[in-house]
Amino acid sequence: MHMYSAIFGAGTVGPFSSRAFVPAFITALLLRFAPEWTPWFPEDMVGIAEQAPSWFTSNWSLTIFGILAALEIAATKSPDIRAAYQEFDKYAKSIVAFITYMGIASVQDVGFVENATKMAGWADGLPALLIGVGVFWLGTLRQSALFIITDADEDDDIGVQNLFSWAEDVWSSFGIILLLIAPFVMLILVGIVAGILVLLRRRAEKREDRSRIACANCGQMIYGSAVQCFACKTTVQTPNAIGIFGTSLDVPATDPAGHPYKLVQKKRCPVCATRLEKRTVYQTCKACGHELFADSAFADSYIARLDARLPIVLLVSAGFSMIPVIGLIPGVIYYRLTIIGPLRRYIPRTRTILLRWLVRIAIFLLIMLQWVPVAGIFAVPAMALLNYSVYRSAFRGMLKSA
Repeated sequence: MHMYSAIFGAGTVGPFSSRAFVPAFITALLLRFAPEWTPWFPEDMVGIAEQAPSWFTSNWSLTIFGILAALEIAATKSPDIRAAYQEFDKYAKSIVAFITYMGIASVQDVGFVENATKMAGWADGLPALLIGVGVFWLGTLRQSALFIITDADEDDDIGVQNLFSWAEDVWSSFGIILLLIAPFVMLILVGIVAGILVLLRRRAEKREDRSRIACANCGQMIYGSAVQCFACKTTVQTPNAIGIFGTSLDVPATDPAGHPYKLVQKKRCPVCATRLEKRTVYQTCKACGHELFADSAFADSYIARLDARLPIVLLVSAGFSMIPVIGLIPGVIYYRLTIIGPLRRYIPRTRTILLRWLVRIAIFLLIMLQWVPVAGIFAVPAMALLNYSVYRSAFRGMLKSA
């Protein structure tokens, strides 16, 4: 039984690296009810379930774990809340994984108290500690790999982060069940996932290095899309173009005059192309010291360029809107990337949460409009115009208030 609990605990590293409370809730639920309700419950786990401490499988524990799991799932569906949650989630996952394993491995409540307070039977607590460390390590790898996605699409305009979030919900829920049925298979899957995350992190690091070139004057490594070297301030004669997700391309920019504005639209410094970290209109580039939007003329021109893009966006959105249901998704992604993202990236998350909820009711009604013949053509353009008006007003307000 001890060997089975050790294997089970090691396998929980996979689900817990994705979620903290969902796998804990599923585990407690299975220990409490599965031995009686499910014929496939492993015999080795029956003994563990029978001796599971009441603090882990009680009604109160199940209620608390269930509420926290529901809140966790809801929180990971919002880009703004998800970003805040990621600041501390790997610590929460490690702690909850430790507690969950102690709930599996502890023979009785008294034994758990002794392990936790007196450190008696410290060898029994060591596997739980190792599992917590493993969750922390794999969670760190996960964040590094996810940076590839969040760095390219911070506000999840294309919806990939949300899709990945749902996939992690499924993995953290059913992974525990798979772990019960086939623990060794789960251990293999955890190893494969860890290997993939390591490769993704290395790929991200290499991609970042490839996007830099040597300054012609001082030799400092600068971004290929930079207009000026951050170190010696030498002007780059032919900066590279910036891609749709903010990465430097291997082709020269076709519009040198508009290139600084395109950098800012992707949340990069208009001078050295360094990524800007804060969600505010006024900030200083950490590399070259450029003060963003300190020049009011640049700020006005920035908005004017987006305004000039609006008619084309509305026309293309109308084309998408002519395709019932299917055209809605690419239409929304298109206007978000084109005119909403360049504004929303500089609005604090506390304000974007409010703004998102203010427009959701109207967006829902417009989605219903798309089903109406002829009138449905105006659904996506109306959504684009509504979003743009709201975020443009918020952006302007921030420029005036600071």
